[in-house]
Amino acid sequence: MKYSDFELIDRILDGNRVAFEELVNRYRKSVYYVTYRMVHDAEDAADLSQEIFFKAYQGLRKFKRQSSFHTWLYRITINLCINHLRKKGSRQYVGLESAPTVRDPEVLEKLALEELQTMVNTAVSALPEKQRAAVILRIYHGLSHKEISDVLGCSVGTVKANYFHAIRNLRKSVDYHVGSKENVEHEM
Repeated sequence: MKYSDFELIDRILDGNRVAFEELVNRYRKSVYYVTYRMVHDAEDAADLSQEIFFKAYQGLRKFKRQSSFHTWLYRITINLCINHLRKKGSRQYVGLESAPTVRDPEVLEKLALEELQTMVNTAVSALPEKQRAAVILRIYHGLSHKEISDVLGCSVGTVKANYFHAIRNLRKSVDYHVGSKENVEHEM
């Protein structure tokens, strides 16, 4: 029998540790993916994921069930990631590796896609924390503006503004990088 999140929480609060393991298994991947996209470090993401579930376990009695469990869990996730980034320095950049010289069109296309993905990841990691969180939760995890507002603890209007500014900043960053690359290629 598959229990709902709220049923599992009731079981956990009654002392059933297996129920907590089930909740962890249910949300482990999504918590890790959000965390990794926020901090861009696999080891830190794994450590933070454990801390997130520990905090969730400690806070279950305070969970008022005014939102879904996953929204509440994402809020813990984003808050811990932001705190972690502030401790480390909020801007982390993913380095661009130089690609080897290749002539195969399929390989070149794959390298171009990888370079584009790296550029987008770098641009996302350079966004201010709230904008980064809004983009990650909206684009990568498909949350609605309302769900993101619950996660971030702000109004829907603030989420929309953060998302709008994030997309604008990402476009500027991508346009800058694409323009710089085209200028370099044109000069060759």
